[in-house]
Amino acid sequence: MPYLLDRALPQIAYNVFLPLHTILEVIAVVLAGMTFAVIREQALAKMTLRGAVVACAFFAVFWLDLAHLLSFPGMPAYFNENSTEKAINFWLVARLLVATTLCFVVLPVADKSTGLKQYYLMLITAIVLVVSCHYWFIKYPQTIPHTYLEDSGLTHFKIIVEYGVIIISALTVFLIVRYRHLRRAFHAPALLAAVLTTIFSELCFTLYNQVNDFYNVIGHLLKLISFLFLYRALVYETLAAPYAQLLRSKAELAATLSATPDILLDIDQNGILHRIHSRPDSNVNIASKQFIGHQAKTVLPPDIANTLLKAIEQAAHRKGCSDTYQCALNGDSIDTPVWFQVIAAIKPNSAEVQRFILSVRDISAQKNLLASEQLNALAFHTREAIMITDPEQRIIRVNPAFTDITGYSEAEVVGKTPSVLSSGLHDKLFYQRLWKALHEFDVWSGEIYNRRKNGEVFPEHVIINALKDDNQQVTHYIASFNDISKSKADQQRIHRLAFYDPLTHLPNRRLLLDDIVNTQSENQRSGQFSALFFIDLDHFKSLNDSLGHSFGDELLRQLADRLQLTIRTNDILARPGGDEFILLAKLQTTDSTAAALSAQELGNKILDEIRKPFMLKDHQYSITASIGVALFNNNTNAVDELMSSADLAMYHAKENGRNQLFFFEPQMQQTLKRRQQMELALKQALVKQEFQVFYQPKVNTFGTIIGYEALIRWQHPEFGLVSPDSFIPLAESTGLIIDIDSWVLENACQQINKLSSQGQALSIAVNVSQRQLARKDFVELVSNIVVASGIDPTLLELEITESMLNDDLENTRKKLDALSQLGILFSLDDFGTGYSSLYYLQKLPMNVLKIDQSFVRAFLTQETDYAIVKTIIAMAKALSLKVVAEGVEQQEQYEALIALECDFFQGYLFGKPAPLV
Repeated sequence: MPYLLDRALPQIAYNVFLPLHTILEVIAVVLAGMTFAVIREQALAKMTLRGAVVACAFFAVFWLDLAHLLSFPGMPAYFNENSTEKAINFWLVARLLVATTLCFVVLPVADKSTGLKQYYLMLITAIVLVVSCHYWFIKYPQTIPHTYLEDSGLTHFKIIVEYGVIIISALTVFLIVRYRHLRRAFHAPALLAAVLTTIFSELCFTLYNQVNDFYNVIGHLLKLISFLFLYRALVYETLAAPYAQLLRSKAELAATLSATPDILLDIDQNGILHRIHSRPDSNVNIASKQFIGHQAKTVLPPDIANTLLKAIEQAAHRKGCSDTYQCALNGDSIDTPVWFQVIAAIKPNSAEVQRFILSVRDISAQKNLLASEQLNALAFHTREAIMITDPEQRIIRVNPAFTDITGYSEAEVVGKTPSVLSSGLHDKLFYQRLWKALHEFDVWSGEIYNRRKNGEVFPEHVIINALKDDNQQVTHYIASFNDISKSKADQQRIHRLAFYDPLTHLPNRRLLLDDIVNTQSENQRSGQFSALFFIDLDHFKSLNDSLGHSFGDELLRQLADRLQLTIRTNDILARPGGDEFILLAKLQTTDSTAAALSAQELGNKILDEIRKPFMLKDHQYSITASIGVALFNNNTNAVDELMSSADLAMYHAKENGRNQLFFFEPQMQQTLKRRQQMELALKQALVKQEFQVFYQPKVNTFGTIIGYEALIRWQHPEFGLVSPDSFIPLAESTGLIIDIDSWVLENACQQINKLSSQGQALSIAVNVSQRQLARKDFVELVSNIVVASGIDPTLLELEITESMLNDDLENTRKKLDALSQLGILFSLDDFGTGYSSLYYLQKLPMNVLKIDQSFVRAFLTQETDYAIVKTIIAMAKALSLKVVAEGVEQQEQYEALIALECDFFQGYLFGKPAPLV
C-alpha cells in the first residue's frame, strides 16, 4: 500500500508538529480516560463481559497513549531519553489493544454477565500490561525490532503491525454486519464508523516517512475521530440509556398509577400527609387540598387513621414493608360498611423525617364475594347433587353429593357433557322439550332416568336453572338433583298393593274400573266396541276342599300366566278376587255383529285354554269355566251396570250347563245365532241352487233397452227372499263370495248367449267383488268363462267400485288391460261416493261411469247434488266415457238427465230387477 500511494506530502515544522501532536494526543487520552471511567461505573452496576473488557482495555490505553505522548522527542524525558521508536512502541501496543477489544465487543459472548472478581482480574491484567510495556520499552528497548530509522523512516515491522491492526478492524466490521440482527448494548452504526475510521487512520500511519509529515497528522486526526465515534457508540449509549430508561420508568409508573385502584398516600412518621394519588373514577375519591399538610388523625375517621399509623409503625420497625391491615368505614350515610386494605412501605432516600408510602385499597367487593363464596360453599356441600356447566354444557364443577349418587368423581366428569350420565331411556323429543322450556323460562324440573358409573339406571328429580348475565346471555347451567330410587320403589310398591292382585300380579278390581272408564271414553269418541268378560271357574271350591288352598293358588297363578299369553297386548286381564277373572278386550270394530263374532272367538279361545290340564305339584287337574260377555261402544251405561250385565251373563252360562260363553243382550244372542245359521245355509246355497240372477234393464234417451245389470238374489226355503245387503257381507267375510261371483258371471254369459241367439245383442253388466279381483288367476278365470260361453266379449261389462282400487292399483291396471284387450268393457260403479280420482280414469281402461243413486235421488231438489251430477256428466264427456245414471224413478229425473246429456239410465222407472224369460 505505501508504494501505491504518492507519499510526496509536505512536512510540518517540528516546532509546529509537536504542540499539534500533543494537543491531539491529550484529547485522545482524555477520551480514553472518560471511556474507562464511565463504562467502569456502568459495568459495576450491571456487570457484563463487554463492560469489563472495555473498561480495563481503555484503562490500559489511557496509560499507553499517555506514555506515547510523553515519549515523543521534544518532550521532557520519560524515565529515560525519549525517541521516536519508544513513542511508536507504546503506540502500537495501544492500537493492537483497541482493535482487539473492539473485535471482542461485537461478539454475542460479550453480552454474558460476569462478576467483580473477574473484573478485578482483568483490571490487574491491564495494569500488568502497562507496567510490563514500560519496563520492556524503557529497560530493554534493544530487544524490540526497529520501528523507525532516522534516515529511512518506517520499518517493515512497524508497517506489518499496523496492517495487523487493520486486519483485526476489518474482522470487526465483518462481525458487526454478521450480527446486525441482534439487539446490542452499543450503538452499532457509531461503532462501525469508529472501526472504519480506525482502518483509514492505520493506513495513514503506514505512509509517513518523517514523523512530522501530513500523513502522521492526518492519522492522529482520524484516530481522534475514531475515539469520538467510540465514545458515541459505547460511552454515550451508556449515559443515555439510563435517562431513556428513567423516562420509560416514569411513563410506566404513571400508567401503573392510573390503572391501579389503590389510593396512595405519601405520609411521614408524624402522620402528616404530603402527597395523595387516587383515580378520578375511584369509589373513594380524595380531594388532595383537604388533606395535604394535615395529620391523618385530624382529617380521617379514627379507625382509618389508627390503622394507617399501625402500618407505618410496623414498616419503620421492620425497615421495609408492613403486614396487610384491614379496616371498615361505617357511618349513618353508608348502608353497608366499606372495607379497606392498608399496606405501608418505607420511602427510600427520605429526608430527616422518615416518610412512607401507604397503599389503601377498597376491598368491599372481595369481602362481599368471600362471604358469598362461603355461603355457596355451605350450599354446595349438601345432600343434593349439584352439577355446574358452561354455556356449551361442559361440566366445570360437581359437589361431593354428585359423586355419592352417580359414582363419578369430579375429575372424571369435568370437561364432559351431562350425556355421560345418559341412560338411553329418553328419546330426542324428550330432550328437545326440556331445552325448549329451559330456553323460554330459564328453568326446568322433572324426572329423568340416568345411569351410574357402575351401569345401574336410577331415577332422579332434577331442577335445571340457566344463569344469564346483564346481556341476557347464558353463562352457566346449574342442575341439582336427588336420587329418588327409594321413593320410586316405595311408590311402585304402594301402587302394586293398591292396584294389583298379590297372588297373580294382575290388576285388581280398582285398577280395572279405571281402565273400563277410560275405554268407555275412547269408545264414545271412536264408536268402536269393547267387551267385558266375566270368567268364573266351575267347581273351584272342590279343588280347595280336596287338595288344599295352596293347590288352588297355584292353579290361579298358572291360569293367569296362560290367559295372558292368549289375549292381545292391548287387552286387560284382571283378578278381582276368589276364582274370578275379568277381561277387558278392545274389539277394534264399529259393527255390532263383527264385535260379537270377535268376542265369541276370543271367549272360545279362553275356554279352550282353561280346559287344558294343569300340573299342580305332580297332580294333573282339569277344570272348566263359565263366561259372561257384555259389549259396549259408549259410556251411556255406568261401570257398575256394565259389570252387573257381564256378571249376569256369566250366571246365565252357569245355569245353562256351565263350560260355555253367554252374551248379556238377548237380541244379540239371537242375531249371532241367526248369523251362524245363515252362514251354514250360505255354504249350501250353491249346491241346493237357491241363488237366482235377476236382471235390471238399462235404457237410452229414447227409452230403448240397451242392456241389463245382473243382480243376485237368494231364495231360502226358511228365510224367504234374502236381501243382498244381508248375505253379501257375510259371503265376503267367509270367502264364499268368490264362488258366488263365478256362478253369477257364468249365468250372465249364458244369458248373453241366449239373447244373442234370439237376435238381441244386449250387453250385461256383472259386479266384481274385491276378493275376486284380487285373485291372481282373475284374468284367466274370466277369459275361460267368456270362451266357454262363446259370447261376444264386447257384450260383457264388468263393474268395479272406487273402493276396490285403493290397494295395488298397478296390478289391478294390468289385469283390466288384459281383459280389455279381449274386448270386455269396464264400468266404474258408484262414482262420486269414493275418492273420485281422475287418476283412476286416466290409468284404467274404463268405458262407463255410473252415477250413484244417492246423487240422482235428490238432484232435482238439492243444488249440490245437481252440481255433482252435472259435473260428472261433463267430465265423462270430456274423457269420451259413457254415463249411466242409477236409481232413476221419476219421469222428471229422466228428462232432466237427458237435458244434461246423460247417455243411459237405470232404475224402477224402467223396470225392477227380475228374471229374464
